[in-house]
Amino acid sequence: MTLQQHILEIYEPYEYAGENPLNVEGIAIIPGPTRENYYLLRVETPFEFDHETVEHVLILPRYNDDKIDRAVSSSCTVNIARIPAGVDLSDKPKITFDDFLRWGVGKISPCPDH
Repeated sequence: MTLQQHILEIYEPYEYAGENPLNVEGIAIIPGPTRENYYLLRVETPFEFDHETVEHVLILPRYNDDKIDRAVSSSCTVNIARIPAGVDLSDKPKITFDDFLRWGVGKISPCPDH
């Protein structure tokens, strides 16, 4: 998979006061703990939330009719999960619920500059 550039708008959590939207880079699609696939993203400018540095997030289409391909190639409303510090997903064939923290809701779109 070619690394793709995206814009990730954060709608929730409401208490998030950092940079918005975020510039993110797609890393990989990884099977999740149920039947869904998640899209792993690297945050261009890491930020602090709940006393932790967030460098990576996982997204999953919010609506059942949307597939992960839509999040990768188009605009899509998504659920967003944070990857806790110290968790490395780069070599995992499948993620578990212990690998991420539910965080919020947003919208991913292709980066207009790419």
